[in-house]
Amino acid sequence: MKISLRTKLLSLVVISIALISAILVTQSIVREREVFQESFKDKAKILALSLDAGIGSVEELRDVSRLQSLIYKFLWLHPEIVKISIGLPSEEGIKIVASNKPEEIGKNFPKEFFNIYEKGGTLLENLVLPDGTKLFGLVTPVHVGGQRMGIYEILLSLEAEEKAISKRQREIAFIISLSLLFLIFLLSLFLHRMVVSPILEIKKGMEIFRKGNLAFRLVPRSKDEIGDLAEGFNQMAESLEKSYKSLEQKVKEATRELEETKMALEIKVAARTRELRKLAESLEEKVRERTKELEKKVLELEKFQKLAVGRELRIIGLKKEIERLKKELEEKK
Repeated sequence: MKISLRTKLLSLVVISIALISAILVTQSIVREREVFQESFKDKAKILALSLDAGIGSVEELRDVSRLQSLIYKFLWLHPEIVKISIGLPSEEGIKIVASNKPEEIGKNFPKEFFNIYEKGGTLLENLVLPDGTKLFGLVTPVHVGGQRMGIYEILLSLEAEEKAISKRQREIAFIISLSLLFLIFLLSLFLHRMVVSPILEIKKGMEIFRKGNLAFRLVPRSKDEIGDLAEGFNQMAESLEKSYKSLEQKVKEATRELEETKMALEIKVAARTRELRKLAESLEEKVRERTKELEKKVLELEKFQKLAVGRELRIIGLKKEIERLKKELEEKK
């Protein structure tokens, strides 16, 4: 199946734009995710500082009911919080003493959290629950009076982030689709005017030139490679026209020379034919005369033969007569 140049160029440009757009969209989404992650990190840290500010003494930290109230207050103020757990050191490790998940109260935090309690610092991680829910987790020490007294575990839902990113993706996809359609329309007009149309004119000119109109010339419409191509076509056409005229003149001259040579040969052939006819007639006459001479000699030979034969017969007869006479003489003796 033949594919037009316009389709090929449009496909190449559209694919290039689509690839560039996809790369830009991907980078934009990655950047937005990074921005959201940073905002969640800052928010989680602020929440941890706010929780620290709500605990003024060691007694308040050990008041489990007050900790539970503080946790539920934060959950009410910040709906994106999925879980807040507070753990205090014990002989077995860091035990959870307060949490919005009652089933986890009394359990120990993982052992790696103990390093955060001892050395300070913050653990930030992205989590995915079995149901596919994406969470952002923060583990940081509990500070009272500037001293590390326990550990906070705060989990924030990334659902708002995912919804915002999905919405942003749809908006970008819609904008890119409209932009692509508009660009395709503009590129189609541009390519038709600047590339396809001049090439079609050159193709049409080549067809006209091929049919024998050697005087046809193109009108260059642009000063670029396609204009150079049209100029090259005109130069080629002019060169071919000159060559054809020169060849045509040479053919006429060669034809005239051939006709003259043909006439000269015909004259020579006619003269030679007459000479050969005369020679043939002369030879026929000589043959007739020679034939007559031969026939005459044959008659003379035949006569001579007859005479020779008769003479031979007479000599034979004489010989026999002589023999007979010899015998008679001998008998008489």
